[in-house]
Amino acid sequence: MLLESRYAGKTVLAVGAHADDVELAAGGTLAKLKRAGARVVMAVVSLPGNYELRRREAERAAGILGCELRVLMPDGTRRIEDLKSYELVAMIDREVRECAPAAMLTHGATEFHRDHVLVHQACVSSQRLAYFDFFTYQPISCRAVPMAFHARAYVDITPTIDTKMRAIEAHASQFKQRGIGVELHRDIARLNGRMVGVQYAEALDVGRLLLA
Repeated sequence: MLLESRYAGKTVLAVGAHADDVELAAGGTLAKLKRAGARVVMAVVSLPGNYELRRREAERAAGILGCELRVLMPDGTRRIEDLKSYELVAMIDREVRECAPAAMLTHGATEFHRDHVLVHQACVSSQRLAYFDFFTYQPISCRAVPMAFHARAYVDITPTIDTKMRAIEAHASQFKQRGIGVELHRDIARLNGRMVGVQYAEALDVGRLLLA
């Protein structure tokens, strides 16, 4: 079954620790799902730094991908690692209950950013509430840093690679204003594509998947 038809007419919840995380790892996948008729919700836990600026950038990026944006932490710039674990779990639980997703995409356990790992753990915990497909996306960084990851699924994002790149570029405060190029992420998608014989792809690991 194609990914698009699997989730058409259903909700997919993509959870990231910070604004730009989801776009970097799975922006092409989310844009493809939206084009195919899925409702795609991007849940961002925290917006560290200039909250208002980063919120505007996040809203712009979500609009480019066609996704709904939710910022989970009401006080905006608070560090995720300063939360009690039950507080973070409660935030993710709330989104699962409200969105009733057919699938969730989030950080994996092997990332070196502590906030990312904490979000992963909270999302794993949310699976106790209901059944949904559960995927983790490739570890991400603004700069090339090696991190362990074993992909078990790939999504052909050749039709949406340019949309993904525009969504990443919307986060100018994290890239252009810091002198960091974004083409690394096109290169990663190109490399992933070579793994499966397409031009561009995004890599996922599979935590739970119902094969009917």
